Parts: sequence; C-alpha cells; structure tokens
Amino acid sequence: MAKSESNQSANLGEGNVGRLLLRLAIPSVVAQPINMLYNIVDRIYIGHMPENGSLALTGVGLCFAVIILISAFASLVGAGGRALCRHLHGQAG
Repeated sequence: MAKSESNQSANLGEGNVGRLLLRLAIPSVVAQPINMLYNIVDRIYIGHMPENGSLALTGVGLCFAVIILISAFASLVGAGGRALCRHLHGQAG
C-alpha cells in the first residue's frame, strides 16, 4: 500500500467532517443507480419471457421484498451485537 493511502485512511477521524462524509458517501450514491438499473433490466427481461413471464415477475418482486427484510434484520442484529460486544469487552478489561 502506498504511503499516501495509509495516511488518508489513518486520518478519517481528523479533518473536515463534510469532506469525509462526502468522500465516504460517493461510492454508495453511485452504487444505488447501478443497482436500480440492474433490477429494471432484470424485470424487463423476465417480463418478456413467453408463457410464464408475469408469474416469474411476481415471484421476483416477492423474493426481492423478502430479501430486503432479511437484510434489514441482519443489519439490525449486527449493529446491536457489535455495540453489545464492545460494551462487554470494555467491562472485561
């Protein structure tokens, strides 16, 4: 790793908060339209399938909602577990 990269990652706690937030948010903002475009193209392709296209599209829509719910629950448990683990680790030391 280059010296400038290690300095930049080591200084995330210092400096202008707005600039750091922008630097960390840009990849997420760029990823959202790409993900949305992927889902739109996928649904167009599935919707044009002969015979069972509408049924398959319904299945994709339902599965997507279930996957989002599972992901949200996993994030919730992960964030809570991380905080609890840090709290317990601090008491043990």
